[in-house]
Amino acid sequence: MERMLVNGVQSNANTAQISVMSLKDEPGVAAKLFGALAENNLNVELILQSIGRDKTKDMSFVVLEDVADQVVEVLKKTFDESDYASISVDKEVGIVSIRGAGMMSNPGAASMMFEALYGCGINIEMIYTSEIKIAVSIRRNKVDRAVEALKNKFADIE
Repeated sequence: MERMLVNGVQSNANTAQISVMSLKDEPGVAAKLFGALAENNLNVELILQSIGRDKTKDMSFVVLEDVADQVVEVLKKTFDESDYASISVDKEVGIVSIRGAGMMSNPGAASMMFEALYGCGINIEMIYTSEIKIAVSIRRNKVDRAVEALKNKFADIE
C-alpha cells in the first residue's frame, strides 16, 4: 500500500453554488448543460447530481463567484423554462481541499478530513475526490476555520 502523503491544504472562498432543480432526466442533458458552459469558457468544480425523482434530477456545481450570474444567463439561454423547475445561486460557499499522493489507496484520508471538519462544527455540502485531491464545499464563513483544522489534523502525517 502506498503511504499517504497530504502535502497541502488549499481553499477558495470566492465561489458560488449553482443548483438547477428538477432538470429533465434524459440522456444528453448533462452534456448540454456543461457543454454550454464550456463554450462560454466557464469552468465548474464539485459537480453533484441527485439520484432523481419523477424523471427529473437536481444538478448542483460550484463556479467562481464573479461568473455566477453569467452562468445563470447561459443556463437560461440553453434550456427552456419547461426543462427545469428553478435555478438558484448561493454565493456564500467556499471550497477547501487536501492534496497529496496516495490518498485513494489509503482509506483513512477522507475519514480524517471529515472528522477534522466535524470537530469544529463544519457541515459538508458537496464532496469531490480524485487520486490526489479531496475537496469539499462548505459555508464561506467557515473556510478559514476549516483550513486551520485540516492543517492541524494532517500536520503529523509523514
